[in-house]
Amino acid sequence: MNAPDRVNETENETNNAEPDEANSLSTLPGDLAAELRVAVMKTSRRLRLESSSETLTPAQYSVLAALRQQKHTIGELAQREQIAAPSMTRIIKNLTEAGWVTRAANTQDARQVLIEISAEGTHTFVQARGQRTAWLARRIDQLDEQDRMTLARAAELLQEMSAA
Repeated sequence: MNAPDRVNETENETNNAEPDEANSLSTLPGDLAAELRVAVMKTSRRLRLESSSETLTPAQYSVLAALRQQKHTIGELAQREQIAAPSMTRIIKNLTEAGWVTRAANTQDARQVLIEISAEGTHTFVQARGQRTAWLARRIDQLDEQDRMTLARAAELLQEMSAA
């Protein structure tokens, strides 16, 4: 085998080699979007599981989170959660029976009822949120400083992207 053939053979081996982890990460927008979407969905699902219990479902958690910001009608909550109003009515019924929300007449429109989170509902929400945060903090604690900095920047970027 002559010298040029050996060079070509070496180049082919290099091009066909398995990429190491750092080089296998794609920064192409479509590829990165797909990877981020999957990672965010898996993390979100795991966080929901960490705080789910027999007392507070993921849907109830989401409604309580919305009510911490302001009072809402059932229709507003249904639209926010992208579910039908009758489904939201059932969620609100269960939250009311648990003592986590209260209903009050809308002073602007007597035909509407406003849903408000109660002190007990706030306590339940904060407890569930704490469980989620604790799970994530334990995972972050296992990372080295460089990975933590990467996650900090990623969190910042995701916040900016979702605000736009």
